[in-house]
Amino acid sequence: MADSSASATANTSKQRNRRQLIVRFVSVIVTVALLAALVGEVEWAEFDQLLGRVAPVSWLGALLAYLALNLFRALRFRVLLDKDDTPWRLLIPITLYHNFLVRALPFKLGELSYIALLRSRLNYSMEEGLSSLFGARILELLIIILVFSSGVLTSAKALAQQRESLLLIIVATFFVCVLGLYFGGALLRRSAGLLLPGFRRRLRGKATVMDALESRWLQLADELDRVRQPRLFLSALLISCFTYSSSFLTNYVLLRALGIDVDFPAMIAIISIGMFASAFPLNVSGFGVVEGAWRVGLVQFADWNQADATATGFLLHGFQLFAAALYGLVGYLLIHLSPRITTTAEPAKEPARPESVSG
Repeated sequence: MADSSASATANTSKQRNRRQLIVRFVSVIVTVALLAALVGEVEWAEFDQLLGRVAPVSWLGALLAYLALNLFRALRFRVLLDKDDTPWRLLIPITLYHNFLVRALPFKLGELSYIALLRSRLNYSMEEGLSSLFGARILELLIIILVFSSGVLTSAKALAQQRESLLLIIVATFFVCVLGLYFGGALLRRSAGLLLPGFRRRLRGKATVMDALESRWLQLADELDRVRQPRLFLSALLISCFTYSSSFLTNYVLLRALGIDVDFPAMIAIISIGMFASAFPLNVSGFGVVEGAWRVGLVQFADWNQADATATGFLLHGFQLFAAALYGLVGYLLIHLSPRITTTAEPAKEPARPESVSG
């Protein structure tokens, strides 16, 4: 029995590794194909003229806005961790360094750095790091989708007659997603009771696999229950609005310096497309996908020609990598200059059960 369980676990591990290998292979193919197509569109002899349009004060303003973005992200992490004694002297450098690794490393491997640094430098558990990172990413994505959809509807003349009803649908969908995240722990726990018994019947003889799946499922539900606090959740949601605003301002300053002159809803749509592209799963460090997203937005909403739009996409993505590397280096140095916290972390708060919260 033990041999069969070990064999099932080994087979599951092999299948997971094979899927990861396939995803990474497809990601490389997509990245190379997009870059090959986009690089050929750019008139590189005129690229220096494009750089010359941006005055030094605009570069500085964009750098300051990018710094504000990282500071708000650190604040959101602190709120989601729900630990008032989290030291800023470590959390801000960790956020700066993590943001750089997310942009620089392929296949989203940089995301693991946040969890690893919290564990090694602050003695926080892997579950605490994972839940705060997961909550931050979901909230950020929700804000981008809401603002992008609103910007597209507001700027699209063809949708003028249906604009009010579509905006109502978008806002309603947004609040449904917010409520789904807020009650995510209870929903996962309820779905476990409904779905896992069926999985057990279909996977007879693989009890070890099912036990591991159920444990992870319920563990994630417990971590999502930590977000089920009105003050904490609303604070994190509000800070996510500021993170979007800072990211928007970073790109807005550069686009205006480059001569983009469109109405504000169209600018929202352009920038949101560029921001949303970084979440696309099949890419290597965003290369190709981010530039292509900027190209689509500028061509569709600013009526730029494809060559200038593609060159602008490379410029904006290049600036983001430069800013992330600059602040990431600062974060790295500050992390290693700060002493480790060697005291044992306080045990995580017991997640509130649905009965105590609903009452």
